[in-house]
Amino acid sequence: MENNGIPLVNVPMGPGSQDEGDMVLEYMKMPSEMSSYDMPILPEAEDAANCPQALAVMEKLQGALAKYRVGEDKISIDLTALPESDLLFLNQILGEGEVAVSIEGEPIVRAQETVLAGVWRLREISASGDVLSESIQVADVPGCVLEKAWSSEKVISFSQDQLPQGVLNAPSVLVEIHEASEKFRLEAEAATPHVINLSLLPFSPEDHQFLSEIVGIGPVTILSRGYGNCRITSTDIRGLWRVQYFNSTDQLILDTLEITDIPLVACAAQEDLDDSAERLHEIREVLL
Repeated sequence: MENNGIPLVNVPMGPGSQDEGDMVLEYMKMPSEMSSYDMPILPEAEDAANCPQALAVMEKLQGALAKYRVGEDKISIDLTALPESDLLFLNQILGEGEVAVSIEGEPIVRAQETVLAGVWRLREISASGDVLSESIQVADVPGCVLEKAWSSEKVISFSQDQLPQGVLNAPSVLVEIHEASEKFRLEAEAATPHVINLSLLPFSPEDHQFLSEIVGIGPVTILSRGYGNCRITSTDIRGLWRVQYFNSTDQLILDTLEITDIPLVACAAQEDLDDSAERLHEIREVLL
């Protein structure tokens, strides 16, 4: 199957993607502008008539948006067998929204929120680069994010007597993370998010390096432009996310750790989904 459709963000992953040195942190380039909704440039009516399967998908999507409520199981619409012309037609209408997701593993998953908040374009890709499946998903956040965020059950462990030179404040933060993550395990979905603001702490480069080594880097990276430029990364500790905000020049301005199911900044709210249902209805009226 050819790799056609809307472009999905390919996020650098693995060791070294968050190296710190001399108090200057290097990260992938972030989007430089805020994103806002604009009605997509719609195909002509005659083009729509030539893509009946895409129109059928849009009808299914309208029903899914009417049915879905935040917190419920995702609703998926398979696009794998959709003809190329219908897929391109659909991608032109849906466009790209504010949030992109990259999940490493087998298969690799790339997800892009469309201009309709809460409507996601998902693509599964093999290690060799072949597209295995394509789908649309209606959800506050793609279901695969929580399914694959924590493939390991790593427990925070380190020796206070054998800390690297220059490490001063990371151990106390790690103790706090351990206590909060254990509470998260016990309370599950009822747990209140626990936030640790690293920007307010006197953290040396050695502290950052040690913290990153202990908590690890998970397979999920989320980029969001909904509340400024924000990068959200899973760790090897269940429930622990690193949430970082950048300014327009890609400088890190807020660095936090969150113990929660999924940081709210990555999720579409119910009012966003309701608004998407209205927008899709308007688009379908124009095309039909």
